[in-house]
Amino acid sequence: MQPVGSPLPENATAAQAPAVKSNSSSPLNVSTDRLRDYVGAFVLAGLDPRVGAEADFFADHVGYYDQGVLGREKVREDLQRYAARWPERRFWFAGDMTVEPQTGNRVRVTFPLRYELRNGAKHSSGKIDKTLVLAPAGDDLEIVAVNERKAE
Repeated sequence: MQPVGSPLPENATAAQAPAVKSNSSSPLNVSTDRLRDYVGAFVLAGLDPRVGAEADFFADHVGYYDQGVLGREKVREDLQRYAARWPERRFWFAGDMTVEPQTGNRVRVTFPLRYELRNGAKHSSGKIDKTLVLAPAGDDLEIVAVNERKAE
C-alpha cells in the first residue's frame, strides 16, 4: 500500500483507499466507491494540520471510542489534543475495507490502518482495525460512531 504522509503531494486523493468487501448492498443506497472515497477523505483529513478538517466528518453526537456519546466540540477538542501530542502523523490503508449494514439506515465500515506518529524523539507505530458507523446526512454521510482495536 502507498503510505499517505504529510505534506501531501498535490495529486494525493482518496483513491488510495482500500478495496471494499461488502457483506451485502449498503442500506444507505450508497455505492461502495462512495464509501471508499469517504473513508479515504476522512483518513487524509487526519493528516491535515487544521484539526477541524477531521472533526467535520462527525455527526453532532458520536459514539466515541470507549468514552460514550460525545458532542462534536468534545470530539474536536480530543482531536486537537491528539494533534498536539503527535504533530507528525502518517496513516495508510493496510488491507481491504469491509462493509456491514446496520439498523436505522446505517452502515459499519471497518478497515486496517497503519500509522506512524512522531513528536521529536517520541515515536509510535503499528496497525489498528478502525471501525466507523456511517449514517446519511443530507446528500452526504457522517460518522455517528468510531472505534478501533489493535490489529493482530
